[in-house]
Amino acid sequence: RFRPGDRVRARNLHPQGHTRLPRYVRGHTGTVQIVHGAHLFADTHATRAVPPFDDTAHWLYTVVFDGATLWGADAQPGLQVSVDAWDSYLQPDDGSAT
Repeated sequence: RFRPGDRVRARNLHPQGHTRLPRYVRGHTGTVQIVHGAHLFADTHATRAVPPFDDTAHWLYTVVFDGATLWGADAQPGLQVSVDAWDSYLQPDDGSAT
């Protein structure tokens, strides 16, 4: 769904179960840097203690966030944070402020 260079917003998720989306990027906008392809989605795979496990593949991306976007003017100049994020964690950036 996304390609390198696309602007995306990390969804502001608060699931009760497992997630690998760091809270500090939720609701913020970044840029897709790498498309890793489709892989086992740990969030749903980890929901069962016994087989059958959910082995549905989901798209995985590396998204780069500017430090100032995440932490404001106190961020180290030029700081960037890379997060590997599943497709379901992301939405197209609509241009609104974070």
